[in-house]
Amino acid sequence: MAVYVPFLAGEELTSGKLNTRLVQEIMEWTPLTSVGAFTAGFSAATLTPMIRKLLFLGAERWEYKGRISVVAGTLVANVNTTCFTFNVGYRPTSEHGWQLAGGATNFYGVRTTIQPSGALQVGVPTAAGNNCNGILLDGLHIDAPI
Repeated sequence: MAVYVPFLAGEELTSGKLNTRLVQEIMEWTPLTSVGAFTAGFSAATLTPMIRKLLFLGAERWEYKGRISVVAGTLVANVNTTCFTFNVGYRPTSEHGWQLAGGATNFYGVRTTIQPSGALQVGVPTAAGNNCNGILLDGLHIDAPI
């Protein structure tokens, strides 16, 4: 009896030769308001901020999209501000950080971190002023969050 070998050494691995999904959505796009709460001065914009969870070859990825509205003056320059807190189950085990686009920040980025405590924290530099009116989450993702 011959031993079954699914792939030969040096053979190119393609999805057509596998009997499993390479990418699988394990949680569809879900509004952030379903997985946590905004703090005062921050809210969901018309382009609803959302999260989804995927599996890439068995490794989890969390993706985010949408816009968070900010009441002018809420995001003070050079202050790390919590704008949202994720419920347990939607928190990474370590801190992750990004530069995101914001509205009315004089073209400066918005420093963004997600903490193991569930806090989504944002901040802008002095040159950005205190008039930020929105934060875009598009392109934000965490690979292997837990």
